[in-house]
Amino acid sequence: MPSSALPQPAIDVSETSSRLFSEVCELLQASVHVVSIRTTRMAIAGPVPDEQDRHEFSLMGLEKGEAASESLLAMGSGWLNLTMTLARDTSDHLWATSAAAAMLASSHSAAQWFERQAELLRLAAGFPGNPLQLAGLATNLMQEILAPIHGRAMANAKRLGAA
Repeated sequence: MPSSALPQPAIDVSETSSRLFSEVCELLQASVHVVSIRTTRMAIAGPVPDEQDRHEFSLMGLEKGEAASESLLAMGSGWLNLTMTLARDTSDHLWATSAAAAMLASSHSAAQWFERQAELLRLAAGFPGNPLQLAGLATNLMQEILAPIHGRAMANAKRLGAA
């Protein structure tokens, strides 16, 4: 099936998932380089690191704590927003589906019945609990959760000359 024949939610999920995969790969690559550089610096510094190394080593813990806090905040607010969005969309969808079903039931001709049935089927296909829509929302949430960690890892890799 050509990509132009895929439904838009499938294309959106594919693009979002590809972006997330790319960002995770960048994160892993940057992390490997940063850990390698910092571990080497620790080994060279030995038991008495100089001021620059002490600063770098203390920065490691501080950054991890900040990134973890920001990630947890993004996860909490993301889940809350996702839940509220799904509740609102489901409520709106139920009202629209009920109205479409009432319109279908009040059809006065076969042509009108088929037209209204098509509208009801269109609404059913757009249900907020559609697995493709849920997958897209979950993937976007994962990007938001990983963003602070990704940002720190990329910045460290650049600062330490690993990227």
